[in-house]
Amino acid sequence: MNRREPEALIPAAVGTLPINVAILDGDGTILYTNRAWQEFGKANAIESRPDTVGANYLTITERAETETAQTAATGLAEILAGGRDLFEFEYPCHSPDTYRWFLMRAAAFAHGGHRYVAVAHFDITDRYTYQRRLEASNEHLQQFAYVASHDLQEPLRMVTSYLQLLERRYGDDLDEDASEFIQFAVDGSERMKAMIDGLLTYSRVETQERSVDAVDLEAVLDGVLTNLDLQIHETGAHITVDSLPTVRGDAGQLSQLFQNLLENALQYSGEQQPQVSITATRAADEWLVSVSDEGIGIDDADADQVFEMFQRLHSHEEYEGTGIGLAVCKRIVDCHGGKIWLESTPGHGSTFSFTLPPAGV
Repeated sequence: MNRREPEALIPAAVGTLPINVAILDGDGTILYTNRAWQEFGKANAIESRPDTVGANYLTITERAETETAQTAATGLAEILAGGRDLFEFEYPCHSPDTYRWFLMRAAAFAHGGHRYVAVAHFDITDRYTYQRRLEASNEHLQQFAYVASHDLQEPLRMVTSYLQLLERRYGDDLDEDASEFIQFAVDGSERMKAMIDGLLTYSRVETQERSVDAVDLEAVLDGVLTNLDLQIHETGAHITVDSLPTVRGDAGQLSQLFQNLLENALQYSGEQQPQVSITATRAADEWLVSVSDEGIGIDDADADQVFEMFQRLHSHEEYEGTGIGLAVCKRIVDCHGGKIWLESTPGHGSTFSFTLPPAGV
């Protein structure tokens, strides 16, 4: 086989692909279409179908009156004019038998000193259908968690109230064991209420409408420090803060994120006064924010576990908590398109780091 033969195989190979592929010249004229492109035009009886070599694909697309076609035409025109090198667009497409979704991808390339554009249409119906089903399922689960948690509040309040009433009214007639049993029940009810409140917070991260704007993290942190002022004073915590950026996100959720991480740092400080530092650095197209402490630390084997729902590494006798706070943090960061992770050394402290998109993107 000589060196030119593999190039001769490319059209035949592309012709077997189940992807609609065409190559355009610098004016938008079709120079090549594969078998899938040609068969799609015939099968769907598209008027002025763009499957013939020599037809101008841009002109055909611009003549269509649908919003989908106009979006595709605008992106393609920018590619041909050299304003961009890549255009991608998902769109619905009717066929005689079914309703499908496609991904259009147009990419410029150069060959022999001339500019060309490769256009491909991928059938993404299965992926799109799966995504819609998954989103619907997640939405139903979130609604269920919210409703179930909300509906549990009232009966739990009644249980706690009647236990406390029983203790007040008949406390003098109860022996030490009975009083202790009532206290155990009240403590259990209060822990359950805290868990329900945490579950509601967790479910609201996505169920509540978000307001995505430019958010000044310094202003957000100032509000959080005000909320935690009493706890900071009682623990004697020392908190240092570097200059924080303005990011793109929801101010309420980012406030919850910082509050959960700071509460975690204050709570797990060990026997010493909490020492907490908050830093931010720009990393490529995102901001990296870190909250570090010098507390009891976490074993590497448990680093991922702490972000799961209801996962606790310590007993209630050692530390209070529901095991939801860090799960809420992860959900908030996920909703902002970022990542959160933990680096820790037992006995030497922990650093929670997360990424957020900069404002203006």
